[in-house]
Amino acid sequence: MELLGIQVAVIVVTASIMLSGIILGIGRALGYRNVERFGVDELFQSIVNAAIVGSAVVIVETIKGISASIVTPACSSGDAIVELGCMLGNVSTSTFSLLQETLTTMNIIGYYQTLVLNFGAFSIQPYTNLSGISAILSSQALTLNLLLILVNLNAQIVSFFSQNALAVFFPIGLVLRSFFATRKIGGFLIGIAIGLYILYPAFTLSFPVPDLTNETAQLKAFNANPFYATVPIMSLNGNDAIAAKIDNMTTKSNVSIGNSTYVADLSGDLTIITQTNANSISKILLYAVIAPLFSLIVTLVFIKEMAGALGGEIQFKTEVI
Repeated sequence: MELLGIQVAVIVVTASIMLSGIILGIGRALGYRNVERFGVDELFQSIVNAAIVGSAVVIVETIKGISASIVTPACSSGDAIVELGCMLGNVSTSTFSLLQETLTTMNIIGYYQTLVLNFGAFSIQPYTNLSGISAILSSQALTLNLLLILVNLNAQIVSFFSQNALAVFFPIGLVLRSFFATRKIGGFLIGIAIGLYILYPAFTLSFPVPDLTNETAQLKAFNANPFYATVPIMSLNGNDAIAAKIDNMTTKSNVSIGNSTYVADLSGDLTIITQTNANSISKILLYAVIAPLFSLIVTLVFIKEMAGALGGEIQFKTEVI
């Protein structure tokens, strides 16, 4: 694709040189100095474009080399934009795992929150106050889902520009820069290709990648704790089944079951879970929102300056006799 784009650019530049020569000749033949000066200026611009196109392959390989040299590969063996795509994939996977465990915890809480003990003359709902924790976890689950969407969206954008920045945008920019009317657009596309291939992934990768291993493991431990397991329907009719369950859940215990030792403190564990979830969300938010915004601002400034430099006329003093 890159080679095809460069071949098209070569054809267009060659045509623009011929057209500039024709305009110059017409202006000189008819004595129109403004037309002749325009032809001279466009001929010079076409020669500049020819120099850029002629070194396009070298420029593309140089861009790739710079992109690969500014990062330390930890997830892939590619350049910066490939590394960022791999990192975003890992963050998406870990965020989804944390969301799954959070939803499982919400199911456990919902079970006990709505549990009602009926004693004939009166009834009690021992865990009705879990509604506050349930609301917090519900809000965190919605936030995690939103962040998961943003991470995947960013991954799709990075994948698109990884495949098309140098293969499509760069050659098209070279072609459009060859024409007087589209010179600014061409410079803008070249700036986009370079900026999004190098600067955007490089600045995003400078932010810490969220490590959610401990937080996810803590949620898994809570969900796998037999003290918090929901009581099977068949066991609800047993004498003291619910009372024993509540006693185990609300009193700190240190009981060995098989090769594992479990501690039960429902209120304390849920408080810690909400805190660790908040910490996880802040990590993902930094990488999924703050880092891309910061990198995008820097990249847009670069694109603006690059578009101005490449999209404007490269002036030289001409004297038409």
